[in-house]
Amino acid sequence: MNFGIMQIHKGGDKVPDVKMETELRVITPNEPGILGRVLGTLANSGVNLKALHARADESRGIFLILTSDNTKAEKCLKALGYEVSASSVVTVAIEDRVGAGAEIGALLGTAVIDIDYCYGSSAGMGKALLVFSTSDNTKAFDTLR
Repeated sequence: MNFGIMQIHKGGDKVPDVKMETELRVITPNEPGILGRVLGTLANSGVNLKALHARADESRGIFLILTSDNTKAEKCLKALGYEVSASSVVTVAIEDRVGAGAEIGALLGTAVIDIDYCYGSSAGMGKALLVFSTSDNTKAFDTLR
């Protein structure tokens, strides 16, 4: 069973939109209202949020974000005293359908690429966005495009 892996690479609209992007990692206090404060700060600075992963780690809030303007985002979040660092990730915009994410995972597995972490979502509008940090982002990018 091939789970339709080759389907991704056939036809114009089946090819995933793969990009190397910069993700910001923001460390904040873990306290009520921190999500609104971080996202409100970005909004008030005119920065659009493209992807978000947020979690608590005891006394810290940890945000992984993709934005429309990382320079502006980093500046406004650092002004609030938050720790901000940048790293490279691979993003894939795929068709929002059953099995599409499994196909991407299978391609990366076949290429022997270890996934450090992945997050994603769909707004139910035909596309889903997956964000990957891997053992070799360049190889992952080349494998998926």
